[in-house]
Amino acid sequence: MRPHLAIARWTEQHEVATNAVVVSVLMFFTVLGSVSGGWGQFIGAALVGVPVYLRIGRPVTAALLVALATVISTVALGVWPVATGFWAVPMVIHRVAARSQRSHRLGVLGLALVVALVVSLVSPLWSEPMIAPGSIAFGGTDWWMAVLVMTPFVWLVVITSYLLGDVKRVRWEREQAEAQRAQALADRAEALAAWAHRLEIERDQEVRLAAQDERTRIAREMHDVVAHSLSVVITQADGARYASAADPTAAVETLERISTTARGSLTEMRRLLGVLRTDDAQQVTPVPGTADVPDLVQGVRQSGLPVDLTLPEDPEALSRLPAGASLALYRLVQEGLTNVLKHCPKATGASVVLRSGHGWAEAQVVNDGLLAAQDSQAAQDSRSANRHGPSDDATHRPIPSSGQGLRGLAERLGVYGGQLEATPSRDNADQWVIRGWVTTDDQRQDLP
Repeated sequence: MRPHLAIARWTEQHEVATNAVVVSVLMFFTVLGSVSGGWGQFIGAALVGVPVYLRIGRPVTAALLVALATVISTVALGVWPVATGFWAVPMVIHRVAARSQRSHRLGVLGLALVVALVVSLVSPLWSEPMIAPGSIAFGGTDWWMAVLVMTPFVWLVVITSYLLGDVKRVRWEREQAEAQRAQALADRAEALAAWAHRLEIERDQEVRLAAQDERTRIAREMHDVVAHSLSVVITQADGARYASAADPTAAVETLERISTTARGSLTEMRRLLGVLRTDDAQQVTPVPGTADVPDLVQGVRQSGLPVDLTLPEDPEALSRLPAGASLALYRLVQEGLTNVLKHCPKATGASVVLRSGHGWAEAQVVNDGLLAAQDSQAAQDSRSANRHGPSDDATHRPIPSSGQGLRGLAERLGVYGGQLEATPSRDNADQWVIRGWVTTDDQRQDLP
């Protein structure tokens, strides 16, 4: 970087230090030049110059002190601090115009013009050697000529300094507005990007859930086909066993019908299993369980939702769960986090807690945004889902959802003697809690 650019950047970043250096240099040469004029000139120059040190942090205060010092020097001390005024007054007026509010700017400008007029009226009485050798009578022609020449000159200096400072203020305010606008646009773009990412994750979740629902339906159809075919096979096999003693021909025909029925059932089952097959890597992985909850939470965090995870103190406690119970708790966490992404766009975070005790295990998902209101049919379906849980805890509440995901969870937990709750938090009405547990023995001791 070029030296002059580095110096310019340093002065912009260190205004107070730069001002102190400049004022000190100007004060040194001004006071040095006023020593020959006597102590009055020396004191007047110091009184006018010292307040300029305050112009960066307190420009209005510095302007008032400079005006007061100028009046004292001119009226009381009888000196004309012209050297100090040439740089002190413009510097202070410029700073006030560049950084102060409108009322302060106009007030300081008016005060500067009045003080300039006072100095012009008083100075000719004692400065006759500077203006015209000889005597200048108060109110005379020479006196008026001096006033008419000095006053416009001083006013021109004051007004020029003010206008230059006002131009700098307008440019600075424009730069500040552009910077704020750019920051607002950047924040909005970041928020839109995060929201788009969450929408993409939500879409993927919906696609996977829809596929799971379809596979569940197909599995039920396959169950119906296989159960019906096996029932027919068993019935015909029993009939053939009894008919073979009396009529061997009937037994052969029965065995042929059994073969035909079994082959048709096998063909149908293969067709349905072909629909269930997929090349997705997720489908060839082992059945998930509580051990996979950290990976699930990490995936949701990557979608933009902060999630806290709390695991049991005993890391082996959840690994001892039956595979079905472990899968049920995993699905509860998955459904709870999916509902946060789908139904709680204003949620800023969620927490997942896994606990276990003697004969039970529990999963809980809490988010800080209530779900959207659902229709009465969903509430009725969720109440129906809750009835699948155990009745040892009288906390059966409606589950506000579409009635499918949480109903399935309630059925899963009910198989293992558990129960599902979905309700606002007892401690904070703005938080929504999905909580479920399973039992691992018939005693169900120390239930949460």
